[in-house]
Formats: sequence, C-alpha cells, structure tokens
Amino acid sequence: MLPSSSKPKGKGKRGKHFLDQTAALGLAESIAGLQEEKSQIKVKKNQIAQSSQLPAERPPRVSTSKAKLKETKALLAAKRSETKKAKNKRRKQLKQDGDEPPAPPPSKKRVSFA
Repeated sequence: MLPSSSKPKGKGKRGKHFLDQTAALGLAESIAGLQEEKSQIKVKKNQIAQSSQLPAERPPRVSTSKAKLKETKALLAAKRSETKKAKNKRRKQLKQDGDEPPAPPPSKKRVSFA
C-alpha cells in the first residue's frame, strides 16, 4: 500500500473558503447603498417631471370652424323663432278678424289608375 503521507502534486480536493462576517456585511452595505442611490435618482427625476407638468393656465382653444358653426346655428335658431312668432301672429289676427267661417279647402281631383 501507498503511504498516506505522500500526496500527488496537483489540484486535488480543496477546502471550502467562506467569507468572514465583516466582508459579507460590507458587501451587503455596498449593494444597499447602490440601490438607495438609484432609487433617489428616480425620485428626483419623477419630482422634476411632475413639477414641469403643473397646470399651465392656457386659454381654451376655439377653432374658427367651430366658432362659425355656432354662429350659423344661432342664426338659424333665431330665424326659426321669428317665423314661428310671425305664424302665431297671423293665426291670431285671422281668428280676430275672421268672424265668418273659413272657406272650405278646394276639393281635390281624384285620379284612378287602371
């Protein structure tokens, strides 16, 4: 048998090398610090973006075509109301003036298709 004292030269089996606790804590602190910096940068960017989006008081934009459309609609409504008033006036005048019964409407000629 071979004596156990003689080891072959080479890599062979190695023991596990663990980090000591101070090194692990240092690594965790550095990672946490980087994450905190990143989050602070994001917060600052968000605050800047929100401050620039605060309400900018602008007068309401009215397009010329919509304004013209409103004007024409108002004119048409005014004309309709005027014609309605005129019809009502005529109707009232005819009622007051016309003591005689109104003439029957002329009879219509009937046409039959064969």
